Amino acid sequence: MSAPLLLQGVRILTLEQVHALPWGTAFLADLGAQVIRIESVEHLQDRKAGPFPNGKAGAEWWNEGGHLVYYGTRNKQSLCLEVTHPAGKEVFLKLVKNCDVVTDNFRPGTMRRLGFDHESLARINPRIITLSSTAYGYTGPWRSAGSRARTVDAACGMSYLTGYEGGPSVRASNNYMDHSTGNNVAFALLLALYRRQKTGKGMRIDLTMQETGVSCIGPAILEAQHGIKRPRLGCGHLWKSPHNVYPCAGRDRWIAIAVSNDAEWVALKQIMGAPPWAQDPRYDSAQGRWENRHELDQKVADWTATQDDKELVRLLQAHGVCAGAALTAEDLVNDPHLRQREFLQEFERSPAVGRRTFAGRPFRIPQLPMAIRHVAGLGEHNEVVLREVAGLSQEEIRALAADGVISHRPRAEERAP
Repeated sequence: MSAPLLLQGVRILTLEQVHALPWGTAFLADLGAQVIRIESVEHLQDRKAGPFPNGKAGAEWWNEGGHLVYYGTRNKQSLCLEVTHPAGKEVFLKLVKNCDVVTDNFRPGTMRRLGFDHESLARINPRIITLSSTAYGYTGPWRSAGSRARTVDAACGMSYLTGYEGGPSVRASNNYMDHSTGNNVAFALLLALYRRQKTGKGMRIDLTMQETGVSCIGPAILEAQHGIKRPRLGCGHLWKSPHNVYPCAGRDRWIAIAVSNDAEWVALKQIMGAPPWAQDPRYDSAQGRWENRHELDQKVADWTATQDDKELVRLLQAHGVCAGAALTAEDLVNDPHLRQREFLQEFERSPAVGRRTFAGRPFRIPQLPMAIRHVAGLGEHNEVVLREVAGLSQEEIRALAADGVISHRPRAEERAP
């Protein structure tokens, strides 16, 4: 008999869409919490997001997307309930009585309009923990503004700092802010559950994407207070050189090399075969290398362009020079290191979708599996959740289905992506 999961017995009710909040609640679902994801036939964009098998949506596209497995409904339950309907609202409040946590990522004001604000829910369940994950928080002049991860990248200062030397601002990553915020969601909820275990009291959590991002550029904030303006450096560094991404042999293959001190520079020179240009005394000190970094980068690039990226990484690492091949997603799927560590997980959603490889969790805890155990289809858990958590009878559940308050498939007029 297997040991119980860490959060077994914890019940989370979540009104979530897109990426940041679902990523956070998925962590708790992996740890064994019963995470009930409230969905709606009015908002199926997450289920339309794909990617779909062979790049094409199938007959049951609403249950086929890869993002659902990765973070959306992994290890969760799906209750497709129209909470804007009076009967749906009544059901939601019945669920709250028997839940530990309620989360949402609506704009501030939406939960209050629905009657689901913390004060209202706490009157029903004094031990309830509520968390709202928003762009800018529930207070302040920007509290009503909407966002996507890209816009918050800009508003937190990250986009300004990111870009090539002398060039414009560029985006750091597609989902950097989503994942960072989701990690904070999981962290904050675990702290709140720990505190409630100690005190018996629920609490309110106001979590923002912007503040998550600002916390990631703390050094720049300190520098700004002393009149130091951090320049855009692309893949460069404020004082290290060579420190860049260099081309390798083959089509679109690259390697990152970071030389931090004189000993590493000497090692790199030896690996390159001690070419005459590398003996230039301008390169003998960190300051000299940095001041002449553009010329040095070109010399190093001319050499790396003749090398295989993965073989070169092994050679550099063996001689104490920090380096990493710029691996593609395709490389990572077949990466022997990740395979040996059992980080990559294979999961088959259904025969129609087939077996796919997914990224795992970035930590290991003995006897605490974090694998994908199941992925919820749309409305798959309507009956069990309404019966076991809300306490509804079979007749009440049938009536909700007949009135369109609960569903298990899109409306007939809904178009496939």
